[in-house]
Amino acid sequence: MLSMLTVQNFAIIDNIEIDFKPGLTILTGETGAGKSLIIDAIGLLLGDRASSTMVRSGYQKAIIEGVFSDYSDKISELLQSFGIDKTPDRELTIRKEIALTGKTTTRINGILVTVNELNAIAGLLADIHTQDDTKKMFQTIHYLDFIETEESKQILREYQNLLSKYLEALKRYRSLKKRAAEDANQLEFMRFQVTELINAKLSENEETDLEQELYILNNFENIFKNLASIKKLLEENNITGSLFEIGSILQKLSKIDNRFSEHVTQIDNAYYEIDDFAGFISSELSHLSFDEKRLNQINERLQFLKDLKRRYRKTIPELIGFQTELSNRINEFAQLDDFLVDAEKDVKIAYDKLVEVAIALSSKRKENALKLEQAIKDTLAELYLVHVQMEICFKDVVFSDMFNSAVFHSHGTDNLEILISFNVGEPLRDITKVASGGEMSRIMLALKTHLLKNMKLATMIFDEIDQGVSGAVASAIAKKLITISKDTQVLAITHLPIVASSADHHIFISKKTIGGRTVTVLEELTMERRIQEIAQMLSPDVQDDSVLALAKDMINHWK
Repeated sequence: MLSMLTVQNFAIIDNIEIDFKPGLTILTGETGAGKSLIIDAIGLLLGDRASSTMVRSGYQKAIIEGVFSDYSDKISELLQSFGIDKTPDRELTIRKEIALTGKTTTRINGILVTVNELNAIAGLLADIHTQDDTKKMFQTIHYLDFIETEESKQILREYQNLLSKYLEALKRYRSLKKRAAEDANQLEFMRFQVTELINAKLSENEETDLEQELYILNNFENIFKNLASIKKLLEENNITGSLFEIGSILQKLSKIDNRFSEHVTQIDNAYYEIDDFAGFISSELSHLSFDEKRLNQINERLQFLKDLKRRYRKTIPELIGFQTELSNRINEFAQLDDFLVDAEKDVKIAYDKLVEVAIALSSKRKENALKLEQAIKDTLAELYLVHVQMEICFKDVVFSDMFNSAVFHSHGTDNLEILISFNVGEPLRDITKVASGGEMSRIMLALKTHLLKNMKLATMIFDEIDQGVSGAVASAIAKKLITISKDTQVLAITHLPIVASSADHHIFISKKTIGGRTVTVLEELTMERRIQEIAQMLSPDVQDDSVLALAKDMINHWK
């Protein structure tokens, strides 16, 4: 339950701290005093979106902190999974800071948490019903939430797992079918391309080798001229003869002084290297010839390769890879029919399993819907709507085409509508089109009472759930709030004295001007102040003993 709430610099709230207790706590006060701001602050702790406009004028940030005690084991498991330390006294503190810059941070037990982590925990802590919730709740997208139970949620998880497998199998089948159609249209062209590439006899380094050979042929005269010059220099200067004579002299010197011995080997090596080099030059010159036919062949081949690359928009290595790819696709095309048959079988198996679980999920939800119908009618009877007829209708779903995935949604295959009639003899109609404000308030209370049993929340918060009712109906609503508060902490804003008189605890909210600024002030009322406040609600302009006595009797009525 929510045991303490601290709010600082939030709209017209300056700095307040509220200790909440078990049972039924009623909040009353004049319009605009800040009652709904208290609910808004709690809503922010439970995951509602914050805005910088919420920060009180003149301050840099608003701070909202709530302490929740005696939380469930499920919340304890979530805290552990999120790496949040549990306190010895089993208290959970949520702190939200809203900066004027727009940045919002949320911490649980001092640990920074994400929006998803906060929502996961907050969804198990409390539920808030505001005046806008009735319109939101009675939208078809929320109807499944009304009838979902742990058992149906378990079936839903199985359904979602099978849906993922079915969509994956269907995607593979459609991909293969599309590919088969594309390949069938392109088969002849692919065969032509493969034949052309095979006949091209491509090799990865051919283009580089040909360009090198072409460069040599184009520089034939220059090569011949330089080789001839080298040969002439070798012959005219008789370098080999000179090296031979130098070697002979060094051999004689080495016999006199062995310091010359190592140079004999050097000169001998130089002699043989120069002699080999001279032989190489002579050989190159003797074999050197200009082959114009080869030059033309190279130019033609390079042009062919250039045209091939331009047409395919690929390099030679890429063309070699593309040839392999085309060959594989042509070979695989013959097997695509077999692949398609297998893929279709996979879709059928996945579809049949999915349909089986979808039907089971729908069946369980229909059972839940019947229970909800009866539970709401029973509760509405307690709230003086005794002639209500209500049906939760499931729209028919036809499973006739395993390739039609449109009937499957993440929430299942069910689409619901809620039909209701409040008067004998009147036909059932869409609930949003026939219910008055007071009727919708009672339906919401009946619905929340039912959902509370499923959700097992520690705190329920109602913002004017009694709107649009009075008299005996208001008394019945008060009685229902008391019943709920026996097992669950209830916080409720009301303008009705009969509902306010049923409280275990009564907090009065007012506005005051302090230091030239309007601030919200909270007061937990004593019995004497409760009697005065309820008397004020009964008769704002008259505060005589009879009104005070009536207020006291109303309070004592619930004890």
